[in-house]
Amino acid sequence: MSAPFYQKMRRTPGKMLLGVVFLVALLAAPASLVFAQDNVFSQPAKNYELVQGWYQGRETFYYDFGPSTPLIEDGSGVVTAPIYVLVTGFDAEGNPQAVSGQSNIVDVIPGDDGYSDLWEVTFVTVPADYEANSITSAQELIDAGYEQTIAGVYVNCPIVPAGSTLSEGGDLVQGWYKGQEVFYFDFGPNPTTPAPIYVLVTGFDAEGNPQAVSGQSNIIDVIPEDEGYSAFWSVNFVTVPADYQANTITDAADILAGGYEITPAGILVNCPVIRTADAPATMAEDDAMMAEDEAMMEDEAMMAEDEAMMAEDEAMMAEETPAALPATGGVKSEPVLWSILAAVGAAFAGLGFYLRRRNASTSH
Repeated sequence: MSAPFYQKMRRTPGKMLLGVVFLVALLAAPASLVFAQDNVFSQPAKNYELVQGWYQGRETFYYDFGPSTPLIEDGSGVVTAPIYVLVTGFDAEGNPQAVSGQSNIVDVIPGDDGYSDLWEVTFVTVPADYEANSITSAQELIDAGYEQTIAGVYVNCPIVPAGSTLSEGGDLVQGWYKGQEVFYFDFGPNPTTPAPIYVLVTGFDAEGNPQAVSGQSNIIDVIPEDEGYSAFWSVNFVTVPADYQANTITDAADILAGGYEITPAGILVNCPVIRTADAPATMAEDDAMMAEDEAMMEDEAMMAEDEAMMAEDEAMMAEETPAALPATGGVKSEPVLWSILAAVGAAFAGLGFYLRRRNASTSH
């Protein structure tokens, strides 16, 4: 398949005005927000920069595609829209056989009622002789009456202006919308349940607009490696004291333990996390490493001491054992006698080495 695959949604009416007004400060990335994105065809290309947030005391970085995607009525899930992937059928294992060169088709773009960045993949089975990109709109597929198979897979693919870029790489994928080319970034599979993001404020003004803590980065509690991660974040305002110093809280656990008032905004933002700083070593890990280093040093010291003792014993053996058989009374002594003497000397030397080792071990 030439493009990655990617369901139906509707925009939830009556979202809090305060959230829309405040989202520029909320996510600290005015250049990348998409909340006014009502016509991707007329908008200029954008470069999306990474935004720094906090995850369990560590810096984390994400792209911000704004609140184009709504929550379902009860706020527990993400509304989705369909994306159509053309196939000629499925193999024996049930794998779809994509139409080579065919771009995927959507029926809504940002600004349309029912748009969502989260797409449900819908396979459309076309004839074997179908020519790629001869169909470029959802209505044509519906009119043709082709069989549709909902895959149960959801993918995060925000539609952006043509020519847009990501600051740390990532290619645009071309799709079709009512016969026109559209472009999106593909961040892969994503669940339909959101995760919380915490935005620190000192309160709300008379119109209900949150008063952001200047300089404070937003806080999340899951990243892609964690269970429950989602790139779609449900915004929660956390009210802190007026004298709070920015970024003294960097962990969601501290927010929950601190008993601060938390106000759900009823707003969803699409902010896929790209990377997170490594976790620092814990005190227990540091202690274990130090103990291991000390043990190694002690072993090396004992080995050096053993080597010194062996060298000393070897020197004593050399002194106690004759280097050559001496002559007595002008006549050479019998070799057997000197062999016995040499063996006795070696035995005493070995006994001395053993006693030294035993005394050394006892002293330790």
